[in-house]
Amino acid sequence: MTLIHLKTETYEQAQILEQVLSNINFVHEVKLDKDEMDDFTVSKLEESAALYKSNPESFKKWDDVKKDLLKKL
Repeated sequence: MTLIHLKTETYEQAQILEQVLSNINFVHEVKLDKDEMDDFTVSKLEESAALYKSNPESFKKWDDVKKDLLKKL
């Protein structure tokens, strides 16, 4: 099997590319790799983790956020 590795500037671009490639017959498998993050993203995740550790009650549960988002669709 031949492998092609692509890099995009944003995660949103990668998601669009993943969707396009997934719909093409000759593509065997599409895998979106989230391992590489830019410094800004890493710093925001670290900041968020610190805020959560200091006050976990201030954060919403994912299930509640997901329900709210699905209602808006």
